[in-house]
Amino acid sequence: MIKIITVDASAIIRSIEKQIFSSCKDFNFLSSVSDYESLISDCKKNIPDIVIISSDIDDLKKSVKTLTTELNIPVVIFKSENYSSQGWNSVTEIDKPDFVSMSSKKINDFLTEFCLICKNLIDKSKCSFYKNDNVILPKKNDFKILLIGVSTGGPKSLKTLLESFDKDFPVPILITQHIDYNFDKNMVAWLDSEVSIPVSLAMDGLIPQNGHAYLSPADCHLTLEKKDDNIVIVLDKGPPINFLRPAVDKMFTSAAEIYKEKCVSVLLTGMGNDGTDGCKKIKSFDGYTIAESEETCVIYGMPKAAYDAGVIDEMIPLYEIGNKINQLFSVRSDK
Repeated sequence: MIKIITVDASAIIRSIEKQIFSSCKDFNFLSSVSDYESLISDCKKNIPDIVIISSDIDDLKKSVKTLTTELNIPVVIFKSENYSSQGWNSVTEIDKPDFVSMSSKKINDFLTEFCLICKNLIDKSKCSFYKNDNVILPKKNDFKILLIGVSTGGPKSLKTLLESFDKDFPVPILITQHIDYNFDKNMVAWLDSEVSIPVSLAMDGLIPQNGHAYLSPADCHLTLEKKDDNIVIVLDKGPPINFLRPAVDKMFTSAAEIYKEKCVSVLLTGMGNDGTDGCKKIKSFDGYTIAESEETCVIYGMPKAAYDAGVIDEMIPLYEIGNKINQLFSVRSDK
């Protein structure tokens, strides 16, 4: 099924679109919105395959730009009479259907044809990170660190995510997992035997290496400091943050202050709100934040808190996060 969100200024048209698309087995109608803020919020939360926009909405250009160049979501524009084509990438423009006066047969014919249009646009979008004159690539950000925060349900979730990365992954990976004494070493040994990249406990004074994952030891905050020309791991026995040591917030904040816009963070399953303040810090430097969506979380607590605070760029199911991270780093490399 093709997951869609529609955008129209008219509440009546939005209601009709919901009725029509919901009646077709080929479409999964997620929501219908009237403005830019609601559109972007729903897209980050639900991750549609296609967004269908009426050309007469406010902020049309802003909406299309955000969807196609930042969220990588293809767009269909329903053209009104006064609309002139813009030649956007990952956009298909068709005349706005007159759903109000359409017969049942015409609606069925439209849905059949429109389904093919959407499938072709989705296929094209999957190849949208190639270079040609018609494609606007995302701004090169040259990310230098990947940060992962996780709690309840962490071991299996971490294994699933780390399996997505090859041993030549281009940056270090730092992980804060809420963990009990005597389990951290066993967890590291298990992960190291299950995934391609080396996984080890973080050690005080260690310089993180590209393609290596470092897990916070039990009862120590995992932080970073700049010493001379190197960035090193510092294990911090300072006070717990919100009763937690290690705390995701401590690691995210520490890394953001050093790497600034070059951070990518991932917030996985877990109870409470650890990671929200850290994501806020990362966003303050224009880094990139990802959270696991509700459908795959064991406990939808930490990701939800950060999303509700407005500090998450993308909410993605666990099984898609690895591909997204690889995409982010490969797009921003010179390969």
